[in-house]
Amino acid sequence: MNQKTLLIVGGALVVVAFLFGFVPQYLNGRDLNNQLGAVRQQLASEREKSQMDELGLLCGHVYLETNLKNYGLASQYSSEFFDSVQAMMSKSPNSNRKSFLQEELAQRDSVTGGLAKGDPSTLSAVQDLFRRALENAQNGLK
Repeated sequence: MNQKTLLIVGGALVVVAFLFGFVPQYLNGRDLNNQLGAVRQQLASEREKSQMDELGLLCGHVYLETNLKNYGLASQYSSEFFDSVQAMMSKSPNSNRKSFLQEELAQRDSVTGGLAKGDPSTLSAVQDLFRRALENAQNGLK
C-alpha cells in the first residue's frame, strides 16, 4: 500500500470514530432537551394553577372578613386580590383565563367602593366573586 492510500484510510477511520462518539451523544442531548421542554411546560402549568389557588384563597379572605363585617381587613385583602388579578392578567397566555381575570377585574370598583363605605350589600358581590374564583380554580380552565 502506498502512503496516499494509508492516509485516506486513516482519515476515514478518524471520521468514523468521531461519528461513533458524536451521534449517540447528539441523540441523547436532543432527547434530554425534549424532556426539559416538557418539564418546563408542566412547571408553568403547575405555577399557573398555584396562582389561581392563591387567588381563590385571597378571595376567600375577602369573603370571610366581609361576612364578619371587618370591612377594613376585607378591603386590604380585596386590594391584594385585585392587584394579583391584574398582575396575572398581564402574564397569562391563556385566553380563557384572561377572560376570567377581566371579568374579576371589572368588579374591582364596586367591591372596593362598597367595602370602603362598609356597605353590607357588598357581601353578595363578594360572594359571587368568591364563587367564580373557586369554580375557576377547580376547573382549571382546561
